[in-house]
Amino acid sequence: MGLMSEDMECCVCLQPYSRREKIPRVLHCEHTFCGLCLQAMSRLQSGVLTVCCPLCRWITCTEPSLTLPGSLWVNTEIWDQILDRQQEEEEEWKGANRQTRTTTHSPSRHCGLRLKLQNFLRRMKSLNFPISKQEILIE
Repeated sequence: MGLMSEDMECCVCLQPYSRREKIPRVLHCEHTFCGLCLQAMSRLQSGVLTVCCPLCRWITCTEPSLTLPGSLWVNTEIWDQILDRQQEEEEEWKGANRQTRTTTHSPSRHCGLRLKLQNFLRRMKSLNFPISKQEILIE
């Protein structure tokens, strides 16, 4: 089954998944985010490493001896398509020989995701979770 373009990016940072830095990891609730965002959202509480899913609020717990991304499964459906998608984009880029590259993401979709992210960050602040500089810049 093919994935839509929005499934190929982390809905927290809005960056495309990759096989090196933005590895798609699955929380116990089965929602997927990049490992870097999960690490940034994780908290050590009572000797357990936890992360609250920004979509459904399900809390995923792991042992603190492992990094959170390292203890979660990779979303193999996305992982398998990362290379295929990159190759397709390179071929389109070369074949089209255009000066500007058209994007597959609509601006209105990104605005909607940005609004959801801003609401999520406000809720995190209200729960007294520390917010990083990067998250503050988004607001």
